[in-house]
Amino acid sequence: MKYGIIKVKRAFLYEENGVDVVDEVFFGWSVMWEDEGEWIEVWTHYGYRGWMEEREKAGNTYVVTRGFADVMRGARVQARMLETLGRGCFVEKMEETENGYCRVKLANGISGFVPEVALRKRLDSDRFLWGKSEERFFVEQGIPEGWSEEKFRRKVVECAKGYLGCQYRWGGKAADGIDCSGVVFMVYLMNGVLIWRDADIREGYPMKAIWREGEEMCLVEERAKAGDLLFWRGHVGMYLGDGRYLHCTGHERVFGCRVNSLRRGDEDFREDLAEALKVVGSVFREM
Repeated sequence: MKYGIIKVKRAFLYEENGVDVVDEVFFGWSVMWEDEGEWIEVWTHYGYRGWMEEREKAGNTYVVTRGFADVMRGARVQARMLETLGRGCFVEKMEETENGYCRVKLANGISGFVPEVALRKRLDSDRFLWGKSEERFFVEQGIPEGWSEEKFRRKVVECAKGYLGCQYRWGGKAADGIDCSGVVFMVYLMNGVLIWRDADIREGYPMKAIWREGEEMCLVEERAKAGDLLFWRGHVGMYLGDGRYLHCTGHERVFGCRVNSLRRGDEDFREDLAEALKVVGSVFREM
């Protein structure tokens, strides 16, 4: 097995046919692969698989938290722009700081300055890539040390709201285009926990069912807390509390990330989704 770092700002993963998008990976993320060729099958650091063109593969790791962050030649707003990175990109933070900027090194060797407020210490890890079974991607993952359940829930909700208004893009995980599972995946990633990238609960991953279709609907609000996930067939959103949830939808009247309600009578009630709910999941407890 071989390991590498993504050296382009973003790279899409495809089905084996090389046409249908399944996921998106960012600058600085690690992947592993086995066979060489024009197209290679790669495993991401969170256990997801897809195909990419081989030309796209690519200590002190920080993550971009703003929707976008420019990498500048100098530590000032007038400096020449070298790159623009999106939320979720990983960079190596150097010791040099000036005027509220810090120097970073990118996976492609470029070095420049970004505003310090656009970065945060990375909370998840790639340690599973070295010595862990392919079936156990998350033994090293968990709620950041020192965080309470209440703090974690507050942080993931705050992070999710940062995607409101983003346009829908199938397979996307970036602030300029993202899909339903991309939103919840990125929100949990940014807060130290890796969940399955698709809109379902996968065995071996930290998300567990706390409600299933067939139980009383009133139990959803009794059991679900802010930051838990709501699953439909082929769709997922984040519960915010008080019956409301945030999700990104390709519906022709929305085509983006917004908030809706499970409560009949609310202005933003979606009857079709309220009636089709399949599972509610949480990383804190299970049925």
